[in-house]
Amino acid sequence: MPRFLKSLVEGLKALFKHQIPVFYALAMRGVDVKNLGTSWTARLSRVWGGKVLLVVGVVASFYAVFLFATDSFTPDAPSNAHDTILKNRFSGPAASRDVVIVDIDERSLALLAPEHGRWPWPRSVLADGAQKLADLGARAVLLNVITSDPDKGNPDSDAALDVTAQMNRAMAFPLVRLNPENDARSQLKASAIPGAQVKPANADATVAAILPMFGSMQDRMGVTNQRTDSDGVVRKYPLIWVEDRFTLPSVVGRTLEVGGIDIQALPAQISLNWRNKKGRYTRISFADLLAADASDARLQGIKGAFVVMGVSAPGIGPTKPTSVTAVEDDNEILATAIDDAVHKTWLRVMPAWIALLINLSAIWILIAMAVGRLKANNLTKVFLLAQSGLGTVTMVSASYTNYLIDLSESMSFAGAVFVVIKTIQSLDDSWSRARPGFRRVDAKRAHEGALTVISFVSDDVAAEDMRQLQRDIEGVVGVSRVVRIDDLFGGESMLKSACDSVRCLLVFAEPSQQTAVDTLLEGKPFNGKLLLDRYDLQAPWNPNDPALATELAPLVLQNSAHLLRTSRG
Repeated sequence: MPRFLKSLVEGLKALFKHQIPVFYALAMRGVDVKNLGTSWTARLSRVWGGKVLLVVGVVASFYAVFLFATDSFTPDAPSNAHDTILKNRFSGPAASRDVVIVDIDERSLALLAPEHGRWPWPRSVLADGAQKLADLGARAVLLNVITSDPDKGNPDSDAALDVTAQMNRAMAFPLVRLNPENDARSQLKASAIPGAQVKPANADATVAAILPMFGSMQDRMGVTNQRTDSDGVVRKYPLIWVEDRFTLPSVVGRTLEVGGIDIQALPAQISLNWRNKKGRYTRISFADLLAADASDARLQGIKGAFVVMGVSAPGIGPTKPTSVTAVEDDNEILATAIDDAVHKTWLRVMPAWIALLINLSAIWILIAMAVGRLKANNLTKVFLLAQSGLGTVTMVSASYTNYLIDLSESMSFAGAVFVVIKTIQSLDDSWSRARPGFRRVDAKRAHEGALTVISFVSDDVAAEDMRQLQRDIEGVVGVSRVVRIDDLFGGESMLKSACDSVRCLLVFAEPSQQTAVDTLLEGKPFNGKLLLDRYDLQAPWNPNDPALATELAPLVLQNSAHLLRTSRG
């Protein structure tokens, strides 16, 4: 520190101490309160640590049950954890070659503008594209373009699309479901929607919707709306659109039907398994579809394929956020839904009750280990191994199967409980070792008695027996009068390995307690392995007092040296 800064600091300290004594006293008292709080917390961890851990387990369990109930009542709540897993998984399903997107992209708009003008084109252009797909042998075509109003300037074009729809039955068309708040203003009865299932009670109910204008399309239309989660993200897709007033296949469900697939054998709604790791779906520019010869290699993949024909040009084509990208082309979402339904690759998510059981297991296994006094290093190893296993199962299942076994919540529970356990164990150890600042005693209270130094080699006395011995002695003299020493030498000195096995308990007992301590020690089966020395202390028993540490150090070292000589003799 520069000299002038050092002088400034010293001056401020002097001013603070001597010129403002009231504030200085308050500050010192604040420091003392902090130390007292640390000491009290450490003592509580020593005396009630096991019970505190049980309370932590109960609280964590109640929270796990609360999350389970929340998930049960709000099944469509966003799952940000699933999004993170899907974005970062190692692999994923490949986009099927049996699903193709014919893209009315910006290139198509530019190439066809000289002949057909700006978008929207005459519907005869769409009819030409749909007919060519049928001629190429497409299994089914989803026309992802709304045709709700007549093109008054090109009635012949409307007729061409109408005829194309009549001649090619393997085509599906979109119905747009408007805001249900507008249902009362609509004149369209739910029972009048071709193919809709309506409960008798709702036969006269009206719905706000936009139907294709051509009657030839209406027996093969499906709802084109996508149900997003509450955060506006697409994670699922309904194959069957179900609501109170009517039930109708979605446009994807209808495409599957005209392609010969029974959607009744599929779930009404599927979780989409995004193709974000092994490439996207084959795209053919609409302009290339019209211009290319049927023998063109680019068109060979259309035969037998499900084809989504829609607009992706910027400013025209709709986009939505999904689990794996902030902006996704609507046609890619439809293609993914078709692919998942045809090949049964949709994501199967682990039931909430299984997640609850795993969460509770993670909580109570750790609590049981901690209460059972498992070695701290073993607990850490078990925790890290379990976390690695849970994370591996989550990522492998998401990457190489169609099952998303999301154990991230269990990892969070285990992590939180582990942190609490380690905190309590750390405070317990700090109290037991009389770490400076973690054990305060009433200095005004008289402490009369003798010090007993109990040392032994860790190989001769099991760790659990040592912990129990400490607790038994604490039950006689009190937790404030026992200090555990298991780290005589630190660092990497040459003596460390020789002294690592030495363990000591420092017991300060009043005369009335000494007989009980001796009786306790005599009753231990490993008593013969213990080396006891007794001393009368000159300094008062106050582990925070450096004078006591100065007096104890040679006594402990002398006792430990005697033990080492005896154990190796």
